[in-house]
Amino acid sequence: MLCESPDCSHRPATGFRLCAECREAVRGELRSLPGLHRECALRLVDVPDGIAQRVTWTRQPGLDLNEAVVEVRSDIIGVLSSWCGLVAQERGVAAPGPRSADVLAAFLDGHLAWLARHPAARDFAAEIRRLAEKARAAIERGSGRPRPLGPCDRPECGQIVYAARLSDGRRQVRCDGGHVWQPHEWLSLSLRIDQAAAGELRRERVA
Repeated sequence: MLCESPDCSHRPATGFRLCAECREAVRGELRSLPGLHRECALRLVDVPDGIAQRVTWTRQPGLDLNEAVVEVRSDIIGVLSSWCGLVAQERGVAAPGPRSADVLAAFLDGHLAWLARHPAARDFAAEIRRLAEKARAAIERGSGRPRPLGPCDRPECGQIVYAARLSDGRRQVRCDGGHVWQPHEWLSLSLRIDQAAAGELRRERVA
């Protein structure tokens, strides 16, 4: 019987559906997913190279998030959670606690030998590889044109919020008043800016 991993013609060891080379390849992709998940968080807002470009308020949606990286971050958690659920159910073990990419990937890494023998081994290998490729592609596209932001929502501030690329390559979202939002806060900030824009438009219509 040949290895069931896509495009592989090696023969796996007895009892395995994936050969040793493909198991290591899947392990490498699996271990890369937490880092890719974190990198995608830094690409939620596209920022140009060089000096930060300040974008004035145009009543456009706030952070105009990069939909590709939002989607792939969700996919990473969803796919890993699904496979963790299968392992937990069929092996009779406790599922991992926090739904974080690090925890989920580590759990699957610990059960990789079992997954390599499972009838769904081919699907597992293919999904993990596609997921890593999709994340890398989203990250590669994540440094496109600048996105419009909006006014700061902190009390009595109202300064313009803008995104900047730091010297070490990380992104930063901050306003002229000195307020800074961490990557995990960008989604909620975008929602609040959108809500503020909608409220402003309603007031203009009434006036």
